[in-house]
Amino acid sequence: MTMTQTKGLNFLLQAQSRKSLRTFILFAYFAIFQILILLQKPFVQLDFVIIFYGSFSLLFAHHFYLHYQKDYKPQALLNFFSYFFDFIIMIYFMKSFPQLSSFLLVLQLFMLFVASFELSFVSLCALGFLASVGTSVINLTNFQSGSVQNLLSLTLFNLSYVAVIVIAGQLKNDIYSMQIDLTQTRKKWKSQAEFSKTLIEKMPLGLIVAQANSHVIMQNSYLDKKIKLNFAQIKNLVSRQNNRGTSQLDYTYMSPGTEPKILEIENAEYFDEDVGEALSIYLLKDVTELRQLENDLKQKDKLATIGQLAAGIAHEIRNPLAGISGSIQLLSQDNDHVDPDQKKLMSIVLKEIDRLNDLITEFLDYAKPEKKPDQRINLKSLADEVIQVVKSHKEVSSTLRWDVHLTPQFVLGYSEKLKQALLNIIINAIQAVKSRPDPVILISLTNDEKNVILSVKDNGSGISPETQKRMFDPFHTTKPKGTGLGLAITHKILDAHQAQIIVNSEIDKGTEFKIKFPI
Repeated sequence: MTMTQTKGLNFLLQAQSRKSLRTFILFAYFAIFQILILLQKPFVQLDFVIIFYGSFSLLFAHHFYLHYQKDYKPQALLNFFSYFFDFIIMIYFMKSFPQLSSFLLVLQLFMLFVASFELSFVSLCALGFLASVGTSVINLTNFQSGSVQNLLSLTLFNLSYVAVIVIAGQLKNDIYSMQIDLTQTRKKWKSQAEFSKTLIEKMPLGLIVAQANSHVIMQNSYLDKKIKLNFAQIKNLVSRQNNRGTSQLDYTYMSPGTEPKILEIENAEYFDEDVGEALSIYLLKDVTELRQLENDLKQKDKLATIGQLAAGIAHEIRNPLAGISGSIQLLSQDNDHVDPDQKKLMSIVLKEIDRLNDLITEFLDYAKPEKKPDQRINLKSLADEVIQVVKSHKEVSSTLRWDVHLTPQFVLGYSEKLKQALLNIIINAIQAVKSRPDPVILISLTNDEKNVILSVKDNGSGISPETQKRMFDPFHTTKPKGTGLGLAITHKILDAHQAQIIVNSEIDKGTEFKIKFPI
């Protein structure tokens, strides 16, 4: 059903509109009569003018009275007598001027049609019967009863009343049936619209609908409230997706004061009839934690494989090294027969053997399975102790500024292991700020009701994206004399404590290690 049809139904079915329609019909006929009075001289008679203006004055007064009654409530009996009054006046007018019966018949039929929407079928039949009797009496009184033409006119008059009653009654039923269907359809549309709106707003995904020119025409509140994407970032994301043309990608972004987030984006297209063009739908899901878990799983797989390899090789290497070390020591004890240069070379060999033994010890520590932590540790005291140890080291620059903010926080763990992990991270930070004219290291300890968060941040040289991907891999190092096991062991220790490591770094701006311990 079109909007025009809907408005037409509402107009016919509303009481105020029906009263306006009755008034309009009367006014139209009054205007036509006025024209007839001016054009037809026989109508310019005093008795006609008095009855004409008097009748229509009563009709208009009656209608204006009903129209301006604001507290008027349509009732079946009152409605019937209202129309009854109109028909009595029209019958009186017809009696006064029977030659206008045909003209007044049309007015009565129109009024009868309008009455069908306010009166019951019985009341409508009674009103039609009144009009029929009045018209018949007037015609039989004023014309010869035996005239075939008059009898035919009288029959057509009565048939007209019957036809209008039947047609109007049927039309009324059809219109009311259409109104019921329309109301039900409107309720369904409204319900579906509310359901769609609620679904879009409450679903745990970001939704964007955009045109081909990257103009965003709809988005849900999840983007702003949960993902924290502003409009500029949304538009940039849509443009980037349109340029790539792929159906799925990861989008990494960072809002001020927040950690980097990774969004998984899926898109599809559909043709919108209202807009008249194909629109793109983008679904955004925050997969930051998922990607972190995937990276952690890969890291664990690497560490497990290398740990097993390290445990096997370490035992195999240690025995030959012990034999070599013992032999060199025996040779170097014969001071009389050993050349000074050879003795110097033996000393170097012994140092390298010790270095290999230290490396093997780290291997074995790395490969040793960790037990579940069960000690209650105050991280503030532990961090203070590690910081004091590092500050007292002779290689730490006196220009290094420490910005430390620690609050008492307790976790389950092994204090010595956690000291080793924190020491490795702080040493890396110190080495990263060596070339800086104003080196700063910020260490903080807080909680967010779910996790205890330990942060170590520096303004050093930063870590490249390629290095960040492999920084926890064993034997991967960027230092000339590094073994590549420091951060690998640190990761293993923190993993045993069920802690999550998040690294944020930018070249020439600095690095932040954020460790989250579950409360």
